Amino acid sequence: MPHHLREQYSGASRFWLKHLLPAFVFALLMLLAYPHTSLDTRIADLFFDRQLQQFTLKNDPFLAGWMHMGMKWLIEVIAVSCLALLLSSYRFASLKVYRRSFLWVFVGMAVSTAAVSILKYNSMHGCPWDIALYGGSLPLFGLFETPPLAAKAGHCFPAGHPSAGFALMAFYFAFRHIKPRFSGFMLWMGLLTGLWMGTVQMMRGAHFLSHVLWSGWVVWMALLALYWLWPLAKSAQDKAQSASLGLLMLRE
Repeated sequence: MPHHLREQYSGASRFWLKHLLPAFVFALLMLLAYPHTSLDTRIADLFFDRQLQQFTLKNDPFLAGWMHMGMKWLIEVIAVSCLALLLSSYRFASLKVYRRSFLWVFVGMAVSTAAVSILKYNSMHGCPWDIALYGGSLPLFGLFETPPLAAKAGHCFPAGHPSAGFALMAFYFAFRHIKPRFSGFMLWMGLLTGLWMGTVQMMRGAHFLSHVLWSGWVVWMALLALYWLWPLAKSAQDKAQSASLGLLMLRE
C-alpha cells in the first residue's frame, strides 16, 4: 500500500477509535455501574412532593412552555433552516460549498431522533410521573429486566425530548471537514443542549437521568452509523483516494 494511503487508512482508524471507544466505555458504565448508583430515583425524589404525591414542576409555565415546547420548536426551526439554506445554495454561490453539509445535518437530525422515537415507542419503561413510586400505576424495573406480568407499556425510554438537543451534534459530522472549529463548537453545543433539555424533563418528572443519558448515546451512535454510510469527503481527490484505499484493502 502506498505511503500516503497508509497514512489515510491510519487516520481513518484513529477517527473511529476516537469516536467509538468512548461510546462503548460509556455504555459499559451505564450497564454495569450506573444501576447501582440509584441516581434515577435520587434525582427524581428532589422534585417530587411526597405530601402532594406529585411533581410540583410538571406544569410549570416556564419549564413546560418555554423550556419544553419552546426548545422543541427551536430545534425544529434549526433543522428546517438547514433545508432552506440548502435550497438557497442554488441561488447564492457563497453557500454552495456548504450544500451537502446542510443536507447532512437535516438527515442526521431526522435519523438520530427517529432512532430514539422508535426505541421509545417500543419501550415498556414508564416515565417517573407514571411510576407507582411517584403516584402512578406503572412498575419500576431495570433496563434489561423482564417487565412484570400484565404491565402496560410506558413508552418512555430513551428520552425523546432531549434527543432533539443531542441531534445538534449532527453539525459536528457535517462540518468537520470544512469548518473544524465550528463543528467542535456544535459538538459541545449539542451535548449541553441535550443535557439541559433532559434536566428540564427530569425536573418536571418526565424522565429519569438514565433515560436522558441513553438518549444521547443512541443519537451519537446513529450519527456515527450515518457518517460511516455517508462520509463527507473534503474534495474529489479525497474521494478518489478513499476509493483506492478500499480497493487496496480488499486486495490485501
